[in-house]
Amino acid sequence: MKKLEFFYDIVSPYSYIAATQLGQFEGKAEVIWKPVLLGGVFKATGNSGPAFTVPAKMPYMFKDLQRLSAYYQIPLKIPANFPANTVTIQRVLCAASDAERPALTHKLYEAYWGQGLDVTNVELLSQLVGAELVAKTQEDGVKNALKANTEEVVARGAFGAPTFFLGDEMFFGSDRFFLIQEALK
Repeated sequence: MKKLEFFYDIVSPYSYIAATQLGQFEGKAEVIWKPVLLGGVFKATGNSGPAFTVPAKMPYMFKDLQRLSAYYQIPLKIPANFPANTVTIQRVLCAASDAERPALTHKLYEAYWGQGLDVTNVELLSQLVGAELVAKTQEDGVKNALKANTEEVVARGAFGAPTFFLGDEMFFGSDRFFLIQEALK
């Protein structure tokens, strides 16, 4: 079975949309969930969030996200602290095992984008994922894993999130699943 790598950050609303739709690849590809630090990707590539480069994009992005939420029938509440610094959250996801990462990611996306909760709050984060995982965010191995994922995706040509790789072929954005489906044929 082919591997579909999913590089994402909890702060990215389009990565949230993408994560809710990854089930369509069950039985067609093995999805590998790879947390990155979007701010690190932006810094390395000279990029910035789409809503911050042109003032008119922020209101449009929020409208677009509402449309996508309605279309996919998923909850969406823009968090008051958007955009948040998600380094601790992304480290939590790196500390999780490969097997538990998808469910944990969905839980954090649901809290942040579905309910608008401040998942950067360490107390809330500990309630959601457990104090043990939060404590692991200070370990060098976990810090290095997030750094390595971020450096890897940049080295492979990414400039934002969500970014997908099917082999060496890159797909960017939550609206490229039809192309990934085609490439899987």
